[in-house]
Amino acid sequence: MNRAWVWLVLVLAVLLAVVRVYYARSNDSQKLLLNCSSELYDHDKDKAESQQYYLLMDLQADSKKVLLNYRYFTVDGTPVGSVKMQGDWQRNPAGSSYDITIRDKDEQLLQETKPAHMDYLSYISGLNLTNKSVHPMTLEMLDTNEKQQFAIVRFQPGNAVYSCRLQH
Repeated sequence: MNRAWVWLVLVLAVLLAVVRVYYARSNDSQKLLLNCSSELYDHDKDKAESQQYYLLMDLQADSKKVLLNYRYFTVDGTPVGSVKMQGDWQRNPAGSSYDITIRDKDEQLLQETKPAHMDYLSYISGLNLTNKSVHPMTLEMLDTNEKQQFAIVRFQPGNAVYSCRLQH
């Protein structure tokens, strides 16, 4: 009878260790922090001019909540505006992309004109939030190097590609 208890305790200890390792790994994979940047070029066909902007986009995701913060700047570093979006996220079963459901956004325009990217993001997210109460997005991890803390990602809609720094 003593041997049966020893084996039972041993099996339970191994099972508990396996569950803890699985839980720790699944929890770590559900945290993501990206600091991304992109250069934007707006071309005015009527004036044959181009305007250049810089875009900094930060993504903070933990458990099921996500925060996206798009910040727009002129070439000399003057802030143009920002779009903050909040919602939920989950990893696709394939593992290299995430579904994002935006439920709330806050916009701030600091200049008279806004970059075409900001205008598009504002329009499409506003349209979806007004008509559907959510704005669906997809984050695709195109290339990652965790050792060098680097990622290239694409957001849909918009097909925007960003160079990002991975944070842990």
